[in-house]
Amino acid sequence: MKQLFYAMALFAACGWMSVDASAQKCKYLTDETDPMTEERVRRTKMTLEGRDFVVNYYRKANEFRVEMAVALIGERNFVVEEGTALNLKLGNGNIETFLAVGRATPVSYVAGTQVATNYTASFSCSEAQMSLLAEHGFSVASIELGDETVTRVVKSKKATETKENARCMLGD
Repeated sequence: MKQLFYAMALFAACGWMSVDASAQKCKYLTDETDPMTEERVRRTKMTLEGRDFVVNYYRKANEFRVEMAVALIGERNFVVEEGTALNLKLGNGNIETFLAVGRATPVSYVAGTQVATNYTASFSCSEAQMSLLAEHGFSVASIELGDETVTRVVKSKKATETKENARCMLGD
């Protein structure tokens, strides 16, 4: 009888441990409450190939966004216009398009011995699109910036992270 009790206690403890471990998988860059609206605000961060392309997922209450930050070599003077498309190729091969919700202006700076320009933009994302990201993740990100298309392939480990982060955005 004691052995059965210990076995059940061990099973229960292992079950609790696995629940805690899965709950700890959600790591946010931001997880706070908006002081004005008292709504929860969350943001995850995923740095893609070369560390010059970052994709964030953002959620405030029931509003979802995909955010992008890109660093380009050289001084760039173009503006990323509202409505510009960020394309993410899902793990199932489908391509989802996210449209910029505002203009993104260049921020140029000197980095060591060269000039670089950063662009940061926010793209609308429906809950259905976030669900697709949670199910499949994405394997390629692409956007037209000025006269070039910037495309980054996501390594398989990072592709898994894109799924997990989207699942976190959908959770409460």
